[in-house]
Amino acid sequence: MKKRKSRSFRKELIYSFLTIGLATIISLGIFQFFQLSSLIKDNKESQTKVTEFLEDNIDSYMEQHGRVIETMSAAIAPYLEQGDTQKIEESLRDIKVNYPGFVNLYVGDKNGKSLVFYPSVYTDGVTREHLDFSDRSYYKELLDTNQQVVSHVFHGRGGTDTLLVAIVSPIFNTEGKMQGYILGAIDLHVLEKYISTRISGEASYAVLLDQDNNVIVHPDVDTRTDMVNMTDSKIVQSINANDGDTVKSLSIQEEGREKEFITYAKTPDLGWTVWIANPSTHITKPLREAAGTILWFIPLTALFVVLASLFLTTRLERTIRNLLDTIKRYSASYKTNQPVKIAERIEGPQEMTDLLSHFNDMLYEIGTNRDQLIELNTRLEGRVQERTADLERRNAELQAVNQLITPVSSKMDVSHFIQLCLKNIEPTVPFSVHIWFRELAVTKEEIYTDESLQQYLEQHVQGSNHHMEPIVLDGLPNGYLIIDLQEGQTIEAKEQSFLQTFSRSLAIMLQNKLLFEQYRNKHAELDAVLESMSEGIMLLNNNYEIDYVNEFFLNVIDGEETGIPLQLLSDVFRRINELFEVSAEELTAFFEEDKSDLKLEYKTNAGDTDFYMLHKFSVVSDDNKIGLGLLIRDITKEEEIDTLKNNLISLTSHEFKTPITNIRGSVETLLRDDVEWEAEFQHELLEGVHEDIERIQHLVDDWMDISKIESGSMYIERNMVRANHVIEKSIELVPLALKEDAVLEFHNKAAEYLFFYADKTRVQQVLVNLFTNALRYNDSAHKRIDIVLEKQEDYLTIAVSDNGIGISREHLQKIFNRFYQVDVTATRRSGGTGLGLSICEGIMEAHEGKIEVRSTPGEGSTFTLYFPLREGS
Repeated sequence: MKKRKSRSFRKELIYSFLTIGLATIISLGIFQFFQLSSLIKDNKESQTKVTEFLEDNIDSYMEQHGRVIETMSAAIAPYLEQGDTQKIEESLRDIKVNYPGFVNLYVGDKNGKSLVFYPSVYTDGVTREHLDFSDRSYYKELLDTNQQVVSHVFHGRGGTDTLLVAIVSPIFNTEGKMQGYILGAIDLHVLEKYISTRISGEASYAVLLDQDNNVIVHPDVDTRTDMVNMTDSKIVQSINANDGDTVKSLSIQEEGREKEFITYAKTPDLGWTVWIANPSTHITKPLREAAGTILWFIPLTALFVVLASLFLTTRLERTIRNLLDTIKRYSASYKTNQPVKIAERIEGPQEMTDLLSHFNDMLYEIGTNRDQLIELNTRLEGRVQERTADLERRNAELQAVNQLITPVSSKMDVSHFIQLCLKNIEPTVPFSVHIWFRELAVTKEEIYTDESLQQYLEQHVQGSNHHMEPIVLDGLPNGYLIIDLQEGQTIEAKEQSFLQTFSRSLAIMLQNKLLFEQYRNKHAELDAVLESMSEGIMLLNNNYEIDYVNEFFLNVIDGEETGIPLQLLSDVFRRINELFEVSAEELTAFFEEDKSDLKLEYKTNAGDTDFYMLHKFSVVSDDNKIGLGLLIRDITKEEEIDTLKNNLISLTSHEFKTPITNIRGSVETLLRDDVEWEAEFQHELLEGVHEDIERIQHLVDDWMDISKIESGSMYIERNMVRANHVIEKSIELVPLALKEDAVLEFHNKAAEYLFFYADKTRVQQVLVNLFTNALRYNDSAHKRIDIVLEKQEDYLTIAVSDNGIGISREHLQKIFNRFYQVDVTATRRSGGTGLGLSICEGIMEAHEGKIEVRSTPGEGSTFTLYFPLREGS
């Protein structure tokens, strides 16, 4: 880059003066321009306000005259109804006297003919009487509206040949019907004078048009004789295109006229248009004159500044050159260490002589200060060395403290964590350091547990003295930093300060470590609880991203092990839709509406149906929703129980209905008066009734037993019972109808007199139930039951085996469930409620025993009862 050539001092001064002068002139010109622009803006705003004021005055002027006409219409109504024309004329005269703005006034009848004129004789000397004005537009409008009408501009007649604007009000009779009207003609010449007194300015003028754009006031129109319509005027067209209730402005130029600035408004009630026009050249005249003045003043000022600066710079430059020569001579002598004589004065202004005097003083001070600076620099170097040594020591201490910043999330326990800290600071600490913390003592080599502070100090601190700094957690000392001082070792103030910092830092790290361990344990407990839940749970954030899902939930919705990753709610939606018998519409309604649960059905490969209930809930923290939770619960058991209960209700109603029907039939038969029954037949019917009552009683007993088992209130009265007698008595209790053509054989493989503690009645109830089931569910031609009594270790066992139909594998684990029945159809054929085996299991559990079953379909089943034996049994 080419270096710019330096200008001389004279040129710099000339350019500076010239720049300052021109900048000042231009600044003043710009300031004046903005002032004049603001003045023009103020003039425009003033014109806008005048237009607004004029519009209000015209509206007020017409409204005032309108109120006079409307008031007088009510006042002369009685006169008109009475035909008192004199009174009417007096009323019109009063209006004319008080309101000279009216040219004339008259009252007409309802047919549009004049009745009374005032003044009756106008300037033409013609008397107005009974003129027909029914063709006037204002009369027609009056008939249509029955309200006051303000007409457009029109030519008067009947001697009044000037342009007029009429205010017409209807006159009503006592029945509210129009009986005539009163009209007041506004003198437009008076209105023009009224308007002209309210505007100012040499070139400004005002224009007023009626609702049909006819001229009411215009400086170029003689409104006394000429009726001019300005609808085709460019100004009127622009005003109509920008219609509104507020005062607006526009700049426009009509043919044959110069460009004008116009502010206009429309009277809201009359629909008249008023505007004030001002030539644009008149508005901008001050600005143009100011611009011309500035343009010729700039070169004149520039010439004057150049001449003045030439004179001043020549004189000043000569003095400065003398001063520069003196400085050059001193510089040359300073380099060669040769003395030089400096003049005490130089030719030029007094200020230059003063400057030379100050320069001499400065030279003396420079010499003195140079010597002082050399001495000061020597002392400063010594202080820097001392400060450097101190910083190196502090840096070493900082490195030692920094070694404590180890990851608290490591798997080390507290003792090894402390030992790691001691090993990290070993290179920077010149002492033997021990740490005792909560019955735990740690050195670089050893870890001691269950050590009290006093015990540890006596046994393991070997130095001649020791220093201790507390390790404070939560405001209380929880341990100590122990410095084992050997012979001749001492701790200075700086070292003690470092040890205090070290102990505080160690306390913070230990606090963090303990908090982390507590958090990790709590987190592990929470994970264990969530993973061990018998329900599935999934948590999603507000972006519907999966944050957590437990094993149960994954096993349910990914039971077929598809391996498809679940990251978003949409993945869960798609997987549920594919796996369960549920439509996309139902799932959408569940997730998007206020539906909190959804029942799901899953068809297994074996043909079974599993049922799940999906619940939805909001996850809230500090009253803010932070996510969405899903909980899935296996309700297959509940669904099975509901199904079983429904079957039970049906079966139980059947079981109750049959004996009740039999009892009712037998009783009705015995109560017949028209037949005398034989005693043997009556006895037979009563025996049947007795059997049916026992059947009902048996059903009720089953219900009571299952209720006691469910509530845990099953009462067992234990006594020493002889096992073989219980079995033999139970065989006898089996109904004869079931034992017919069946073999029940008892095999006693235990001691002949084997006793055990049990409730004899309840044991018989269990055995009779097993015998009855074995006979009912047996389609063999030769039914057989084998009862085997044995003693197996600490249990007495009774095995009941049959050659019946057996039980399939899928039903084998469910037969002890309450209300469960293997074959509903077979049950209806043979009777029963499905509670028998459940009651048997409850009785065995009450005896602290158990019942087991083995079965092969088509071959038979074996039920084994286990009764615990007490000592001495």
